[in-house]
Amino acid sequence: MTLIPQTQRWPADRAILFVHGIGNAGVGDYRPLVEQVQALLGDDANRFAFYFLYYDEINDWFAAKLQAGALFEQLIGGVRLKFSQGNGTAPAASVGLGNAIAEFAGDVLWPVLLADARTAIRTMYLNQLRRIGRDGEDAKVPARRQHVTIIAHSMGCFHTYEALREAAADKGQGLSPATWGVRFDNVIYMASPVQLIRTVANDIHALVPRKETLHCTAGGALLLPSEANVSGAAITSARRTVSITGNLDPVGGHLMRTRLPWACMDFPSEPTFEPFIDQQQIATAGQGEDITLAGVLQAALRDGAAPSITPENPHDWSAYIARRATQLKTWLTE
Repeated sequence: MTLIPQTQRWPADRAILFVHGIGNAGVGDYRPLVEQVQALLGDDANRFAFYFLYYDEINDWFAAKLQAGALFEQLIGGVRLKFSQGNGTAPAASVGLGNAIAEFAGDVLWPVLLADARTAIRTMYLNQLRRIGRDGEDAKVPARRQHVTIIAHSMGCFHTYEALREAAADKGQGLSPATWGVRFDNVIYMASPVQLIRTVANDIHALVPRKETLHCTAGGALLLPSEANVSGAAITSARRTVSITGNLDPVGGHLMRTRLPWACMDFPSEPTFEPFIDQQQIATAGQGEDITLAGVLQAALRDGAAPSITPENPHDWSAYIARRATQLKTWLTE
């Protein structure tokens, strides 16, 4: 299936690409999210072109998960073991919580078992980035003056990281920061599972097909996408890289408000990287103590069977945006 990148006329010199996470999203599904960002931007919203990467348009994407069978079960088992062990200081997860986290994280992690699917999405992603750049050029904004931000959530963070590493490493893509001058103002990861995927994929490396094409597992540590210039200095693909996660969000690397270094995305000593940890609650005041994190996660992934009292989903994209509205406006408009 050949997917045609979105194209539109830029109203000024700025654009935002949204990359969604878990779930089968289609055109229009994230209109409330765009409206939320437009509201926080106020009058500045008129300066932006808004794009979405709907990678679930690849017909075989979710069908392939069902075909993964035993491999997927081994992946889930590895995740369950990791979270059940905690990190040496955090209490081990209960059986129910461990199972819920494993299933929840498994829906983020399973693409590592499907090399063709992740390659197809990466190709689609790179095509969309090139189209955004050409739209800017059509609006008489050359590449080095374009102000483009990527906002990714959950599994979308994984696809963003993989695409940017590919773009920086392969000059032939026409998107590398040193050779072609393509640098994004902001790459904002919300509830990123990139470090979680790196850890688990390395643990089950024998099961991961074409692991050499999985950028997040390369090297001794997770690296920011970058390209060396003629002087040998590393030029990052983003002028600012931000990671925002919550202290109750296991996909972002936390277990009951305790940070798990093996699962939490980090780039130590990188001056262009800014990490933020949101303080979260399972339920608002007065909603009772019977709501569990396991129940919240299970309800977030399934239709029906939700608790009678509506809990706060620690993985909710719009909640991350709401909590960081002031900073987002600053990052997007400066």
